[in-house]
Amino acid sequence: MSQEKWGDAIRRVFAAFTKRDWAAFSATLDSDVEYKPVEENVVYRGQEAVIAYVQRWFEVWETFSAEAEVVEKTWAKDRALVTVRLRGRGRGSGVEIDMRLFWVADLRGGRLFRISEYSNREEALEAVGLSE
Repeated sequence: MSQEKWGDAIRRVFAAFTKRDWAAFSATLDSDVEYKPVEENVVYRGQEAVIAYVQRWFEVWETFSAEAEVVEKTWAKDRALVTVRLRGRGRGSGVEIDMRLFWVADLRGGRLFRISEYSNREEALEAVGLSE
């Protein structure tokens, strides 16, 4: 898949996520999607499980957005490294965040099939067999 098509697929995911448009978000995910968030030692499998997790995630935020800042193709045909910027303000606490994390993402049939999150770029690069 070309860099441009990868970027389009990732932008659709984040646009739907930020708008909380669950039908559009679901349309970006493979039916057998696997999602491993950085803050948990668990893999969510299937569209329903991933969407339920994301909906619970939004419950703790007064405001929250995520954007793909950089999408980099890797040596693997359908894999990319994505730099994700998160911004938000906690519900109740008022604590604000502005941080980055990294996705290693695989596409299947133009939809996200596997997403693994990492707290730093070096870990993500190592996960795809690269290093800086």
